[in-house]
Amino acid sequence: MSLYSHYDRAHTHPVNRLLHALAIPVGFSSLLVVWWNWKLALALVPAAFALAWLGHFIEGNKPAFLTNPAHVFVAPVWLLRKLAARGRPRSAPQP
Repeated sequence: MSLYSHYDRAHTHPVNRLLHALAIPVGFSSLLVVWWNWKLALALVPAAFALAWLGHFIEGNKPAFLTNPAHVFVAPVWLLRKLAARGRPRSAPQP
């Protein structure tokens, strides 16, 4: 099973997906914020993890990065793919 597939299967509950849609940008924004305010950047990381853990509590599973830390890097790809899919028109079912 690919990292992406594993990550996607661990995030199926709509509330978990919403919380991750918030947590991922918050967490990765700390990489930029650190240049202006390192204290704020340090606060963003636990805030992002708290949102994600809350989502997993609701979903009833463990965060994917506990099985493979590389999932931290899969998360933004997953979010971008989900957002891109929302913007695409749905194709009509084939007869």
